[in-house]
Amino acid sequence: MQKREKLAAMLRKITDDEFDALWQDTYGYAPTSERADSVRDFVAEQYDGELDGCIQRAQSLLKPPSKPKPKNRWLAPR
Repeated sequence: MQKREKLAAMLRKITDDEFDALWQDTYGYAPTSERADSVRDFVAEQYDGELDGCIQRAQSLLKPPSKPKPKNRWLAPR
């Protein structure tokens, strides 16, 4: 799968709010077109060198946040 196709597939899976935030961070304004058109335009505008970073960012949005490890609260008997 080409990087552009992979990025487009990932951008279709994230929520609308996450995509809007990604778009705004990249371009400085909110998208006004349909989501499918915006995804296509976003992917087309990325330089080849930027694709890896965009893919990593989209992957981080798709992964659920890791749960913090519970602290060991066991106390030794006295």
